[in-house]
Amino acid sequence: MPVAGLFETHLTVSDLDRSVAFYRDVVGLTLAYEIPDRSAAFFWIGGPGEAMLGLWSLGSAPVGLSLHVAFSATRNDVLGACERLRSQGVAPLSFYAAETTEPSVIGWMPAAAVYFRDPDRHLLEYLAMLDEAPRSDLGIVSWSEWVARSDTVRVDPTDVRVEEHIGPRRDLRALFEMAEDSATQLDSYIEAGDVLVAVSGERIVGHLQLVDADEGRHSEIKNMAVEPRYRGRGIGRQLIAGAVEFARAKHRSMLVVATAAADIDNLRFYQRAGFRMRSVERDAFTPLTGYVPQASVDGIELRDRVRLDLELGAPAAPSTSTSSPGRPREGRSRPRGSGRPA
Repeated sequence: MPVAGLFETHLTVSDLDRSVAFYRDVVGLTLAYEIPDRSAAFFWIGGPGEAMLGLWSLGSAPVGLSLHVAFSATRNDVLGACERLRSQGVAPLSFYAAETTEPSVIGWMPAAAVYFRDPDRHLLEYLAMLDEAPRSDLGIVSWSEWVARSDTVRVDPTDVRVEEHIGPRRDLRALFEMAEDSATQLDSYIEAGDVLVAVSGERIVGHLQLVDADEGRHSEIKNMAVEPRYRGRGIGRQLIAGAVEFARAKHRSMLVVATAAADIDNLRFYQRAGFRMRSVERDAFTPLTGYVPQASVDGIELRDRVRLDLELGAPAAPSTSTSSPGRPREGRSRPRGSGRPA
């Protein structure tokens, strides 16, 4: 029988109340259940039903084990883990157990990780898998060394152009699928509207789909994604700038987008790009619309959709160029309504 994943693990602790406070307040887990007569407590890892950690008290036993548990986290959270742990009075550790100010990178995975110890000296870890290609030759390195030596594509935003895509949409389906979890939904809209693409050299590295909204008065970002190896280079912001110019050329007064309320990175990206929240649509992601039941994003259940908008002001004169400089972040508008940030 194939194993789909690891659901639970257990640790022994000497002081259950102290450990419950540590795993709740420092590690950030949700207490699910306590069994006082057995001196045990259970935490959800991620959302309810995703994974579980059990703590069992050994009381004053003179001998204990030092065990290791790794918690999955987002890349941004791992990058900020050292500062957060220090603010809680906990020493962040490198892969080699030395105090550190930045994550370690395990090159063969590749993954970024920050380690720390609980009150019973168990070794805990926040870990995020990286989009870059594995580099086993680098071994275990610091985050700064990984950034300096990894083969992530380095792109000068001024060398990336944004233009209208006039070829078959099927050529872009892999990009569309990065931003859409439902094949049924994607099939229903992939041919709609207009598509802008970000091109580096001769390679399409990102796209943004625009469709009419509000009876043609507004333009809506329906799907957006940037190739993993090209993310973090401002290409998403260039696509947004291109969409603004494209919509203004069509005399649209507003650019709108819908994204999952659970996708915190996505909400951050659009608000930094100038969008403001407009409304919330509850229970937008269900099996009836082609989405996996009880799916989650970064441990938050995927249920509601947030709509945001950007006022375009007075329409600009039509232009044949959609190129624009960007800032160092890009998005996948999450359809689940649109796409998700890259």
